Amino acid sequence: MRFEIAKRDGLARVGELEIDGTTHSTPAIAFVDSWKHSAPDNGLKLRQAGLAKEGDLSVAPSAFTLRADTDDAHLRAGYRGSPYAESVPNGPIASLGSISELMLDSRAFADAVDALKAGQALLRPTFCPVAGLPNRLALLAYCGMDIFDSIPLIMAAESGVYLTSTGGLHRDSIDEPPCSCPACSRGVEGKEALFEHNASAAATELKLVRHHIAQGSLRELVEARIRSESWQVQVLRHLDLDHHRTQEMHAPVRGAPFSANSKESLHRPDVERWRSRLRDRYERPPHAKILLLIPCSAKKPYSASPSHRRFREAVRNSGARSLVHEVVVTSPLGLVPRELELFYPAKDYDIPVTGHWDRDECAMVAEMVRWLVDSQGYDAIVSHLGSERDIVNPVINGCMDTSDGNPGSKPCLSKLEETLRELAVDADTVDGSERARQDIMSIARFQFGEGGTVGFADVEAKGRWPVVRILKDGVQLGALSYPRGMISLTIEGAEAISGSDSYCVEIDDFAPKGNLFAVGVEDATDDVRIGDDVVVRHRKDVRAVGVARMCAAEMRIAQRGEAVHIRHLAR
Repeated sequence: MRFEIAKRDGLARVGELEIDGTTHSTPAIAFVDSWKHSAPDNGLKLRQAGLAKEGDLSVAPSAFTLRADTDDAHLRAGYRGSPYAESVPNGPIASLGSISELMLDSRAFADAVDALKAGQALLRPTFCPVAGLPNRLALLAYCGMDIFDSIPLIMAAESGVYLTSTGGLHRDSIDEPPCSCPACSRGVEGKEALFEHNASAAATELKLVRHHIAQGSLRELVEARIRSESWQVQVLRHLDLDHHRTQEMHAPVRGAPFSANSKESLHRPDVERWRSRLRDRYERPPHAKILLLIPCSAKKPYSASPSHRRFREAVRNSGARSLVHEVVVTSPLGLVPRELELFYPAKDYDIPVTGHWDRDECAMVAEMVRWLVDSQGYDAIVSHLGSERDIVNPVINGCMDTSDGNPGSKPCLSKLEETLRELAVDADTVDGSERARQDIMSIARFQFGEGGTVGFADVEAKGRWPVVRILKDGVQLGALSYPRGMISLTIEGAEAISGSDSYCVEIDDFAPKGNLFAVGVEDATDDVRIGDDVVVRHRKDVRAVGVARMCAAEMRIAQRGEAVHIRHLAR
């Protein structure tokens, strides 16, 4: 058996499972082949060891039978966590274990997923028996499940339940089947036809799941699908709130655009990472001593929107541009400093705008604003907000409100300009190049932590924002570009951050000739995430720099697959 991961989206993955030379795309359903409900001709089949054919997934007989000693089965007796069977030994396929109990306890299910994906089983294909109904497949794939059996599809057919991607319907209540599969086209008469439809519904949903994984947008599908079942909502919330670290570890730092349309969007791993990085790493540009709080815009990046162009014009006209620190107040991110507006997900999210904020959003934004004001030491604070002002202003002592709740109006823009002009009197201003340099240093700290603080001290910024070359003593360390929104390192930039022992991938004593594969990785620092710029080195000697294709946890245990896509090789 061989399992290759082709695409990743958090814990979810699209892979290739090869059994006896036959390849199956995962996530997949392993169909039980029984006398009553035959498995479809094409696709993965689940058969008892001894009866399995080439390419089948084989399962050992029950431990109660005389043939319980079958050692060549892919799944041993006890893979469902039965208390009457022996523990599942380490083998080619991982399993959640006692699935019947876990389906009754959402917290225990989330705990089991976290335990399984934090260990050596991370890269093995994961089997999830009994639970794979069409409306659950998106969430289960999001949890890193790769293979499901057809037993729940059979059970539903035997009970007269017509399965859909949003839940089950009683077959007798359906006047017009909401599906055009062959069984529905014939009228879905009888249990065999109902099973045929249920299998088709599951297969169709898995195609959609694989598509979303490949596009990096599975979380949005999950947030839509979980509405069909309280248990699923509970599982996702437990994963987000109790096991953020495992999710965040596998979430790429440069993901696909998304819409934050549900309460759960507040706790997406990439959104939580944004807020935690602000609190742990962020420092304002030193000369940005006047905090200006402004609302978000529908158009991203914010600076391209008409409203923000008017805000920026008022700032320029005030003569205080180098002193003003523009910070956007928004949900679900909380705060976005202007210099970070290109960094994912600040440039890539969308939200429904109604002017009404729910309690969780209000609490989150108030907490973030309070943190910003308390930690950054501004000389003055100006609030130029819309509906957010009722949330933000009460938590700031001594802020000046220039918007009266209508920040885009001409009178309020004039008031903003005049207020900033008065605050800039007798203040020490700096030229645009110095402020651009400080903004770049702020980005470097946010992206690389301590490595950015040390490696990018006293750099120069050359170019017109947002296309900026970053130099130190005439040597280019990296560049900021609009499409990526992050600093891309040169070899010299890699050497600059290597001394902090952050964002480093350790290799044996060889010089990479092309991309770095996992077999050549000896270790990686804990901060490495998919999409990060990383230093490839051997005992402090920098050999290359590139973009991580795996997180640190995968790099340490993987024996195949691309670990780092190399951009520059050391000379």
